[in-house]
Amino acid sequence: MRCPFRPRLPGLLTAHWQNPALFSWPIADGALEPFVPAGVAIDRWNGSAYLSLVALWFADVRVLGIPAPLRRYEEVNLRFYVCRRGAGGDACKGVVFIRQMVPHRATAYLARRVYGEPFVATKMRHQFSEPDAGGPESNRRIAYDWEYAGRRYECWVETGGEGRYAEPGSLDEFLTARYWGYNGNPNRRTRAYRLSRPAWTLAPATDWGLGGDPAAWCGPPFADAMSDRPASVLVASDSWAQVHLPRRLVE
Repeated sequence: MRCPFRPRLPGLLTAHWQNPALFSWPIADGALEPFVPAGVAIDRWNGSAYLSLVALWFADVRVLGIPAPLRRYEEVNLRFYVCRRGAGGDACKGVVFIRQMVPHRATAYLARRVYGEPFVATKMRHQFSEPDAGGPESNRRIAYDWEYAGRRYECWVETGGEGRYAEPGSLDEFLTARYWGYNGNPNRRTRAYRLSRPAWTLAPATDWGLGGDPAAWCGPPFADAMSDRPASVLVASDSWAQVHLPRRLVE
């Protein structure tokens, strides 16, 4: 697929992404439309738009190759899926973030300034339980929790077996083969930035849980969708990732 442009500069931010957990739900277009940046469109799988809660751990964070002062931290984000429509069809499939949470004010501030994304700082924790040497892979457990408006929230997932690459055309591929971020509104030009990382292998959940009412931190339209059982719960493989500098889309 043809993309409308490519980054001119190397990645600004590089990090080792570890233990990404994804919880995803179908959602009505009407809940997403106020958040769709100009120049992109809601992307759908089998006719449905999707919303995802994604939690992951950043390690060895670097800025332009230099170790960052805050090198290790959690992130939890809420996102939905869009595509950039060009002359050759859909191009540059990506995501729009509704909320992004990290534990450090400095990280949140810089991300808002550089990328224009909706970062907030809050208390966060994680717990990773790996299987014993030679033990069953099903013992693996990944858990994140965070605080918002004085309330605690959590997500956790257990998984077993080896990860596999997503089948072409599957929901798993739709949710994870995303290499662009977009943000903006109809009153200003959309900013886009590319993500460089290898394709993930994915392991389905054998058990999972979500704690806390999401209405307080993500709003009723999204909380309504998240009140149902997720259509997909996945654990993705660790990977190095590079986030490039944002640029304005040229219509």
